[in-house]
Amino acid sequence: MLKAPPAQIGASRFLIGVCLFAFLLRLTVMLATSSYRVVEDDTDHFGFGWEMGRVACSLAEGRGFTSPLPLPTGPTAIVGPAYPLLLALVFKIFGIYTTASAIAIRILQSVFASLTCLFIYLSGRDSVGPPAGKLAAIAWAIFPLNIFFTVTKVWETSLTALLASVLFWYMLRLRDSLSVSRWSATGALLGFAALVNTSLVVLVVPFGVAALLRNRKRVLLPAAVGALACLAATSPWLVRNSIRFGKLMLRSNFPLEFRIGNNEWSYGQKIEALHPSNNAEVNRHWQEVGEPRFMAEEQAANARFVREDRGRFALSTVNRIVNYWTGAWIRPIEGFPNVWSVIVPTTMLSLSGLLGVLWMFRTGLPEAFDYAGCLAIYPIIYYLTTSQPRFYHSVTPLLIQSGAFLILQWKEIAVRTLRVHAPVRHVGQ
Repeated sequence: MLKAPPAQIGASRFLIGVCLFAFLLRLTVMLATSSYRVVEDDTDHFGFGWEMGRVACSLAEGRGFTSPLPLPTGPTAIVGPAYPLLLALVFKIFGIYTTASAIAIRILQSVFASLTCLFIYLSGRDSVGPPAGKLAAIAWAIFPLNIFFTVTKVWETSLTALLASVLFWYMLRLRDSLSVSRWSATGALLGFAALVNTSLVVLVVPFGVAALLRNRKRVLLPAAVGALACLAATSPWLVRNSIRFGKLMLRSNFPLEFRIGNNEWSYGQKIEALHPSNNAEVNRHWQEVGEPRFMAEEQAANARFVREDRGRFALSTVNRIVNYWTGAWIRPIEGFPNVWSVIVPTTMLSLSGLLGVLWMFRTGLPEAFDYAGCLAIYPIIYYLTTSQPRFYHSVTPLLIQSGAFLILQWKEIAVRTLRVHAPVRHVGQ
C-alpha cells in the first residue's frame, strides 16, 4: 500500500489545523460578543439579514421570492436567489428570526470563512508557492474584517469570499486547458457563483483572455461549452425573472445602487435616505408602482443626473476608487468621516497586495496576469455605484495571497543580503 509523501501529510495537517483554528476563533468571537442576539425593535427584525432576511422570511412562510423591504412589494430580483434560499432553509428548521436561527447562520458563515483558508492555500500553492500559500491561509484565519462580517452580519459576504477563492484556484489552469470537462465545470461553478453574487462572474475574464492568447481558436469550443454550462446553471432564475419582469436578468438592483451613490447630496458616498429600506415614503412608492417601474424611474433619474452634472459624477467615481482601496474619502461628507483605524490597515493591505502583483510580474510568474486582471476588473461595478468594506472584502483573499508572496520574497532578499555582508571568520580566530 502506497503511503502519502511526508510533505503531503504535513500540508494536510496544516490545512486541518488552520481551518479548525479559523472556525473556533470565529465561534469564540461570536459567543464572547453575543453577536447572535436578535434585536427586538420596531422594524420587525429587518436588521436580521436586511433584504435577504426579508426574502428568506417570505420563502419560509410560503409567499415566494418576494418583499425584500419593510413593506411588502411583491416579486423581486434585487438579490440573488442562493443565499435567501439558504436562510429560508435555516428559518424552516430553527424558526424565523429566532436566536437559534441567528446562531445557525453564523456557524454556517464561519464554516464558509474557514474553508476559504483551504482554497487560499491551494491558490497560493499553485501560483506563488506553498510557503506563501500557508502564510496567506494563516493571515486569513485571523483577518479582522472577515471575522467581523462572519460573526456580526447576516449576508452572503463570507460565502462570496469563499467562492472568489474557489474560482480563482480552479481557473488557474484554464490558460493551459482545452478540456471540455474542465471548462464546463468552470461554467457551472460560475453559474452558481452568479446566483450568490453576480459580480463574481467577471473573474473569468482574465483567465479567458489568457487562454485565448495562448490557445487561439482551439479554446473557443471548450469555452463555449463552459458558457452553456453557466447558462444552464442560471437558467431557472433567468426564466423566472423573464416571466415575472418581462426580461432576462440576474439582478434588478443596479439603477437603485447607482442612484444612492450618485446624487446631488454626496460625492460618491451611499445616501441611505434614498434607499427604500430606510425611507418609508420611497418604500410605499415602490409598493404602489412595482419593482420594474420603480427601477425604470431610478434609471431615468440616473441618466438625468449624469447628463446634467458630469463633473460631480466624475468626482464621485474617483472618490469611490480611492475609498475602495484605502478606506479614505478625498472629499468626505457628514456621516462619512475619514477614520484612521480603517484607513491604515486597508491601505497597508492594498499596498502590499498590489506590490506583490508587481513583484510577480518582475519575477516572471505567468499567474501575475490572473491576479492583476481580477483585481482590476472586479471593483469596476463598485467604482460606479457604491464603495463599502464588504465589496472590498471579496478581493481580500487575492490581496492576502499576493501580499504573502511579497513578504516572503523580501525576506529571502534580506537573508541573502545579510549572508553576503556577514563578516568572514578565518580558521583559528
